[in-house]
Amino acid sequence: MAQAVCFLFLLPAATVISHLVPVAATARAEKMVAAPSPLPTSPPPDCPDTCGDVNIPYPFGIGEPCSWHGKYNLTCNHTFNPPRPYLGNTEVVDISVESGEIRVRTPISSLCYNSSYDYVNTTLTFHVELFLISAARNEFTAIGCNTLALLQGLKYYSGCISSCVSLVDAAARDSDKCNGLGCCQTSIPENLDYIAVNWDLTSRGNTSDNPVWEFNPCSYAFVAEKGWYQFDLKDLQNSAFVRKLGDRTVTDVPVVLDWAIRADGPYCPPPIMKDGVIGEPTASACVSANSHCVNATQGSGYLCNCSTGYTGNPYVIGGCTNIDECTRPNDFPCHGVCKDTDGSYECNCRAGYESDGDPKKNPCRPKLSSLAKHIIGITVGASILFFIILGTGVCYMLKQIEQKAKERELEAIERKNGSERLKNVKTLILFTKDELDKITMNNSVPLGKGGFGEVHKGTLSDKTEVAVKASNEVTQGTLEKFVEEVEIQSRMMHRNILKLLGCCLRVDVPLLVYEYAAKGSLKDILHGKHNDQQREPLTLRSRLDIAIGSAQGCLPYMDPVYKDTGRLTPKSDVYSFGIVLLELICRRPAVDGENILVKQFKSVYEQDNTGRVFFDKDIAEEQDIPILDEIGKLAMKCLNENVNERPAMASVASTLVILKDSWEEKSQSSSSTSIN
Repeated sequence: MAQAVCFLFLLPAATVISHLVPVAATARAEKMVAAPSPLPTSPPPDCPDTCGDVNIPYPFGIGEPCSWHGKYNLTCNHTFNPPRPYLGNTEVVDISVESGEIRVRTPISSLCYNSSYDYVNTTLTFHVELFLISAARNEFTAIGCNTLALLQGLKYYSGCISSCVSLVDAAARDSDKCNGLGCCQTSIPENLDYIAVNWDLTSRGNTSDNPVWEFNPCSYAFVAEKGWYQFDLKDLQNSAFVRKLGDRTVTDVPVVLDWAIRADGPYCPPPIMKDGVIGEPTASACVSANSHCVNATQGSGYLCNCSTGYTGNPYVIGGCTNIDECTRPNDFPCHGVCKDTDGSYECNCRAGYESDGDPKKNPCRPKLSSLAKHIIGITVGASILFFIILGTGVCYMLKQIEQKAKERELEAIERKNGSERLKNVKTLILFTKDELDKITMNNSVPLGKGGFGEVHKGTLSDKTEVAVKASNEVTQGTLEKFVEEVEIQSRMMHRNILKLLGCCLRVDVPLLVYEYAAKGSLKDILHGKHNDQQREPLTLRSRLDIAIGSAQGCLPYMDPVYKDTGRLTPKSDVYSFGIVLLELICRRPAVDGENILVKQFKSVYEQDNTGRVFFDKDIAEEQDIPILDEIGKLAMKCLNENVNERPAMASVASTLVILKDSWEEKSQSSSSTSIN
């Protein structure tokens, strides 16, 4: 079995460790005695069961005949008042049959000295057979300054160090944990049945090497129950170790020992099967009915416990008695009528009461008749239905109020955006915001974005594709102009102008719905990137059609505001149309940065009487140059700064028709000549 050694060093604070005072605690294997025969089953009837204030349960007894085979023999010392039981020379404080523990008192080991190095020391030897010092319930403690406590086994070392320079600056405070300042603590190994504590003074030296004697004259070492010791500065100062327990000075400390039946085999025997059922394990020392065997928590051997529902001493016949659970409601609750049974108890609600489940856990309440239950059920159901209907009605009313308030708000926004005027435009469809969200699939297909706003593609219910335009902002100052433009655009019926189908006025910024131009605008076709291989150049025929169509369609759609005079005349839009003609034959934007197409074309035309250098090379073939010259000439007439000298729009349109017919005849003649 493992052997443990504890060394206690008392050293001056300013020197290296050089003086050794060992304190030894060794553990050796307990010697198991042979099993007696026959085993006693109960103590004699005249055996005392107490000694003073301490109960003495069997297998313990006062005298060998009263203990289990004489191995748990105690003596009762009557020199004290009240008497005290002893296990050998060790005082017994308490014995527990249930936990298999016995609490005893053991002296402490101390060493005290003065300036002349006069010293007083005590030694301790403690050994009890069949008992083991509980490793779980005890701990090793050393108290003092410049102290090293070391537990040594055959294959291990463990220990702790305690030091302090002075009581003011470096020692722990009262009730502090023993963490090395004035005291230290460590665990003890398992299976200890022998403790020897002594002081070796052969290499002590003189007091000049140990100045701590002035404030710490004594050092102590002991094994005690965990939690019993709390640090006190007086333990370092007073040579009497003046801790009080009750009305006597503590010169010994409580130690918990583990006991078990160790002379009847190392473990509990296997359980016995009876009537096909495996019973609880039992052993020869467990003589009481309703008891069973459990293995010892430390070392070999076993203990006896009463079965569930029973209490008492399982080591004597009839020692385990039934627990009357009904007298202990805190431990065994019952919300009804409690009835004790052998090893258990019954709990039932009294007549006329019932419980939701087990009345041991749930309270009992008055039992209702079937009619009462039906009435309550109907009442509760009707109440629930009433509140559901009431809640639904309230929710519906609140929803209606909310919808009406929202409708009034939308109507106000709609009126602000000109609905009173625009609702009379029969060709204009007024969409709601929800309808447009559905048409555009929540704006999932963008078509363009710029300074004007955003445009998204959508599809009407009849599969017509549309473009929905959302302007960036329409202020109160520009709202009147916006309404007028919507009225004008809604009346436009021209094949080359996108038709305004409708609008949404129930939003802060109105939304406009146009026909969708699948091939893009004229601007995209004329002024798109030249390296765009996916878009074919616009042919001369197409450009003539656009020019004629635009001229024919401009008569009823002139600009209402003339930038110079502020008056609308029949020639107001002729100038603008002249710019369109230049864009068609030159394929250049009217304004490109600082380059203005009208000024550039006029400058060349005035010099050469032609603007051929500006013609679009995609259509400026040799046979088509004459008609392009005529169109350029017509454009210059339209761009005449003298309004009166400009041709009328009807004249412009008829001239374009004549030019187109002449060009087509020449084209056909040229084709016939080539074929012949």
